[in-house]
Amino acid sequence: MSIPEPELALALIGFGKVARRFIELLDERIDSLPFSWRLVAIATLRHGSLIDSAGIDARSASAQISHGGSLGSDFTHPDQDGLEVIRQVTTTLAAEARAGRLVVVETTVLDIEDGEPAIGHVQTALDAGAHVITANKGPAAFAYEALATRAAAAGREFLFEGAVMDGVPIFNLVRETLPSVRIDGFRGVINTTCQSTLAAMERGALFADAIAEMQSRGIAEADPSLDVDGWDAAAKTAALANALMGERVTPHDVTRTGIRHVSAEDLRDAVAAGRRIRLIASARRLTGRIDLRVEPELLHSDDPLIALGPDENALFLRTDLLGEIGILQRSSSLTQTAYALLTDLMTIRRRLR
Repeated sequence: MSIPEPELALALIGFGKVARRFIELLDERIDSLPFSWRLVAIATLRHGSLIDSAGIDARSASAQISHGGSLGSDFTHPDQDGLEVIRQVTTTLAAEARAGRLVVVETTVLDIEDGEPAIGHVQTALDAGAHVITANKGPAAFAYEALATRAAAAGREFLFEGAVMDGVPIFNLVRETLPSVRIDGFRGVINTTCQSTLAAMERGALFADAIAEMQSRGIAEADPSLDVDGWDAAAKTAALANALMGERVTPHDVTRTGIRHVSAEDLRDAVAAGRRIRLIASARRLTGRIDLRVEPELLHSDDPLIALGPDENALFLRTDLLGEIGILQRSSSLTQTAYALLTDLMTIRRRLR
C-alpha cells in the first residue's frame, strides 16, 4: 500500500511578481511534485491580507491584485500585516506547524537599512514552528547566524536559495555537495541590471535608456538605485559571506561603489584595449579580517568574467580542497527566482521523509 504524499500549507508574506510566479509554477509542476499543497494565507502591503485555513484560490487573488483590488482583511497598521498574518496562521494551523507541514514564504522587498521587516517575519515564523523560505536577501545579509541558530533550535528550515543568482543552486551546492570543504573567498558578477547596463553602454546606449530597458523586462525595479549604486550586490555579498564563510557582516560592511560614474568613454577605452569594466563582488580573507567589495573593475583579457554576456552572471568560489569552482548563469528571469523557492520547498519535503 502506497503512503500518500504530505500536504504542505503555504503562507505567502508578499504577493508580488515572484510570489505569484511561484504559485503558478507549483500549478504547472503539480504532476511531478512529491507533495500536495494549499495556500492558507496571503499578506500584502497595499492590497490587504487574507487567511483561510481551508485554502485560498490563488488565481482569483492574483486577479484581484492585478486589477487594483483588495484581498479583504486590513490590519490597523499595513506595515505590520505580515507579522499579524504569521501570528494568526501559525495559531490557527498549530497542528500542521507541529507536524512540520506549515511553510512561510517570504518575498517582501529588501530594506537595505536593516533588513526589516523581513527579519521579523522570519523570526516570528520560526518561533511559531513554521519553516521559512525567502527570496529576500535581507535576512541572510543582516542576520544569518541568529536566524540559522533559531531555525536549528526550533527544528525547522530557514532557506534562501533565491537570494543570489535566482535559481542557480549556490547555497544548496555548498550545503549538500561540498562536505568538509572550506570556502575561503569568492568573486563574481552577481547583478544582472549592472551587467546588462554596462554592456549596452559599450554598444552606444545611454545609461538612462539601458536602465529603462532593464525595467521594461522586469529585471530592474521602478527605482533602480539599489542596483546601480551597488546595494543589491552588497547585500548578496554579505549573504554569501555569512552563509558560506561563517562571517557576521551586513551590507554596510561591504566597500561599495556603484556604476553611476562609469562613463561611456571609460567603457569604450576599455574595449579598445581588449578589456572590459564590470561590477565585481568579491570576498577574501586577510589577516584578522575579511575584505568585502562591490566595485567596477577593469578586467584583463584572461579574466574569465570578461567573457560574460549582457544577461549572464557568474560566481567563482575559492575553496581549500578543490581550488576554484565556477558557477555560470546564462540568463535571469522571474521563473528562475520562483524556481529557487520551489527548490527550497523540495528541501523541506525531503526533511519530512
